[in-house]
Amino acid sequence: MENKIPDVVRVACRWAGATGRPTVFYLLAEGNPAEDRPDVPITKKTAAQLAGAVSDDQFDDLDLVIQSSGGDIHAAYQMMSLLRGHMSAHGELVACVPGKAQSSATLLCLGADKILLGELGALGPLDAQIRIGVTDVGTPDYASALHLLKGLSRLQRFSLETFDETAACLYEHNVSRNEDILRYSIEFSRAITAPLYERIESQNIGYWDQMLLTGESYGCRLLKRGKLLQNDAELNREEHIRQVLHHLVFDYPSHETVIDRDELVNELDLRAELIEPRLRSFAREFEACTSETLIALVYPPQVKAPFETTNRMSIAEWKSLDANGGARQVSWSNGEGQFLMRVGLYRDRIVARNPWRESAKQAGQGGPAAQYAVSHGQPRGEEQLGLRW
Repeated sequence: MENKIPDVVRVACRWAGATGRPTVFYLLAEGNPAEDRPDVPITKKTAAQLAGAVSDDQFDDLDLVIQSSGGDIHAAYQMMSLLRGHMSAHGELVACVPGKAQSSATLLCLGADKILLGELGALGPLDAQIRIGVTDVGTPDYASALHLLKGLSRLQRFSLETFDETAACLYEHNVSRNEDILRYSIEFSRAITAPLYERIESQNIGYWDQMLLTGESYGCRLLKRGKLLQNDAELNREEHIRQVLHHLVFDYPSHETVIDRDELVNELDLRAELIEPRLRSFAREFEACTSETLIALVYPPQVKAPFETTNRMSIAEWKSLDANGGARQVSWSNGEGQFLMRVGLYRDRIVARNPWRESAKQAGQGGPAAQYAVSHGQPRGEEQLGLRW
């Protein structure tokens, strides 16, 4: 039976067997720009698939293993709210990140009671990403909404600095009337900065700010529900949470900034640890399976599952799972015993393609999350605007 399930499913079962806890796996495939394959994003569809995998089960303790570069911030919030609603009052929900949980996947971690990171595991900032075009290889090109707003602030400072420098220069050249100094300085500052201001899409500024505040608001809600804050009793809780989320959204220099265990513990004051040594080999194996997508709940042999099944699937059956067919209950056995799974989605890999070469020619086609959502029957929403996290 060892060869009858995909590698990522086998690693997932062995992970759950080693921890002895029921485990939700939310592993979304990494893309490959060289092969014209985008990352599989977090969408409302994948949120529904996770809900199908969890079903009506209730948990005293639960692990959530995450691999994702982000996507729909609203879907991420809904998923963590769903999982917390299935926890007992005194249970522990642990977010495990073997490799990366970036952008809106970071939001998933904020709803946990503790974060476990692989040796190279990392989270990322919560600033929204706005699609600004297409790269030379045809993949989507994004810029941080935060960077765009910071660029506006820097332009404002440059305008004032230009005015001040011009006024000082005029005074030094014996222009003594204040009215003349003001008029000439304003005209010169306008001539220098007006072409820059004209390139700003002013109608989008409010939207960029709204999306940044959305991430901050969702993060605050989730931190309030869990036990992730380290020194919660020593500080004002509301202010503590606000400071942590403001830092996550507004204070990092780039969207790709690595937020590792030391940063989580020492700067953000969150409960985070490295994955214990006996699990690190499994974490490395997940890194070797990043082209596969798996959304599933696994019960190890040590835990009694609320369902029974003898259904087993061959590799061919796994690869032919219908994304819209609902969750499947599956059984798999090895030397440790029988593992019971409820699978919301398995995909070997996203088919190599490049939708961006065509969408670059058409306005309003959306980013990779929108492309993925439309192909799976999900209505277009904010993703159509080229927004991702």
